[in-house]
Amino acid sequence: MLVGGIFFLFGFLMFIPMVVNRLWAAVLPAFFMLGGGSMFRYGWRQASGVLKAFRHGRAVEGSVHRVSWDTSTTVNGEHPWKLVYIFTVEGQRREGIITTFDSTAGERSSGQRLWVLYDETDPSHSAVYPPLA
Repeated sequence: MLVGGIFFLFGFLMFIPMVVNRLWAAVLPAFFMLGGGSMFRYGWRQASGVLKAFRHGRAVEGSVHRVSWDTSTTVNGEHPWKLVYIFTVEGQRREGIITTFDSTAGERSSGQRLWVLYDETDPSHSAVYPPLA
């Protein structure tokens, strides 16, 4: 969401003067606005889905599939944990992913049981309960 918002704002700030001056190059910042708006919308939907799962979700038992370092991200020289969990909804196996700096995530092992809250209207939105920081 943050990157999408920045792209949109950057594009918007360049788009307005170009439109005022009737420059054809206003198309370029319009692409920034379109891309930024799309990224923001995607992030908003993902975040809203997780919050909806926490607020109104149905609890099912799930298990840890795997825990590993997420080496694609580094903050202050540290990598977050990537916890992949699985759960079953109406006979279908579902998977969720949490990326967290919570050190307790690394203590979890494959097959360990946990509670999962999922949105009944869209089971692709889920969250582990109790939540990891």
